[in-house]
Amino acid sequence: MNSFELSPAIPQLPSGNIEKTAAFFEQSLGFEVAAKLNNNTFLIVKRGPAEIHFWQAEDETSAREIAQESSCYIRVKNVPALFADLKARGAKFRYELKVMPWGMNEMQIDDPFGNAIKFGEPV
Repeated sequence: MNSFELSPAIPQLPSGNIEKTAAFFEQSLGFEVAAKLNNNTFLIVKRGPAEIHFWQAEDETSAREIAQESSCYIRVKNVPALFADLKARGAKFRYELKVMPWGMNEMQIDDPFGNAIKFGEPV
């Protein structure tokens, strides 16, 4: 039997406007744009080892409809420090840092098209 190792999963989420998504992730969440591909219809953002991909939806309305069902969960070491960083950047939270019944200290920010971006760490 061959041995293998899985790498972290990378979410691929809808965007109604790649430029708006890139600006939001850079300014509000401290990510950097790693790539814009296919005539600006595909975006890769990274912050440290965390990576999220976005694809251009047909239009902003379609992106918002799809994003109602989309989310991304990023595990963090020292989530209180990230929370302080995001607050200092002026990020708007759906909910601020709190301990959840499933044992995670987490927070959520929605991107401009409604994708839920959650950050958390085990309590």
